[in-house]
Amino acid sequence: MSNISKIANIESFCDFELRNFSTLKISSIAKLVYFPKNIDEFVVLMQSLDDFLIVGAGSNLIFSSFGVDIPVIITKKMNEISISKDIIEVQAGVLTQKLSTEVAQNSLSGFEFLIGIPSTLGGAVAMNAGAHGQEISDCLLSALIYDKKTKSVVEFSKEQLKYSYRNSIIKQNPNDYVVLSAKFKLDKKPKDEILKKMDENTKFRKNNQPSLALPNVGSVFKNHIMPSGEKLSAGMLIDKCGLRGKCFGGAKVWENHANFAINFDNATSSDYLNVIFAMYNNVKEKFQIELEPEVVFAGKMSKVEEEQWKIMKKS
Repeated sequence: MSNISKIANIESFCDFELRNFSTLKISSIAKLVYFPKNIDEFVVLMQSLDDFLIVGAGSNLIFSSFGVDIPVIITKKMNEISISKDIIEVQAGVLTQKLSTEVAQNSLSGFEFLIGIPSTLGGAVAMNAGAHGQEISDCLLSALIYDKKTKSVVEFSKEQLKYSYRNSIIKQNPNDYVVLSAKFKLDKKPKDEILKKMDENTKFRKNNQPSLALPNVGSVFKNHIMPSGEKLSAGMLIDKCGLRGKCFGGAKVWENHANFAINFDNATSSDYLNVIFAMYNNVKEKFQIELEPEVVFAGKMSKVEEEQWKIMKKS
């Protein structure tokens, strides 16, 4: 069967509303969306399409209010978890909160921090997601990767993924590599101890970050690392610029933590970029520090949005 025939059998929709596939909840219409159910379907799509956007939980994603023209592949149905003693294999579309809960029920430790991160496994592996002193790379053994250049599936070891703070070879080369699944080795610990840690992490998040009832994309900027290695809190730098609560249309800097921006009143992508561009500009002017966005923009851009994005991404 040809790839074209196989694509015809993959669940798809035209003129699809993407609002519920990003935690920011900005309305955006995609011309064409696919929902692969497994790795084989995912690979067939990537081998067959010239250009595409991959969406997991959409927790760091700003969809354009002007829509998305290229095909969108949503991985939420690729949600298998395989557990064998202390080794687990996880498909890219598995929600990290679900993963954290499931391994805890098997008395496996290492993913307690994921309970507070609204991501999929694919996104977490690509960006080396972390919190509370843990990172996804701590217990990763290898990842199954789709290489866009060769249109083939390869396995990368932890060393080949070149992990650093919120970074990897996958994140550095988004046009080259896509996570299909990953394998981990976790630690056996008493279930009560694991669940207690997860509860602590959940309470910390509730006290320090906006809930998804206030649509947001998590931390807007990475913490800044000085030449000395000292890490400066992006939230602290933005806060010292007096931006808490500052509104731009339907978006604003969150009052309780300045490195979060929320969609409080049907914000457009332009509203949201105006907020984060103000955060970036004020820190640059006051401290001569150029913060690096953690967020990703997807879709068509107005001329103003394009200019703002180029400045912040230094491209």
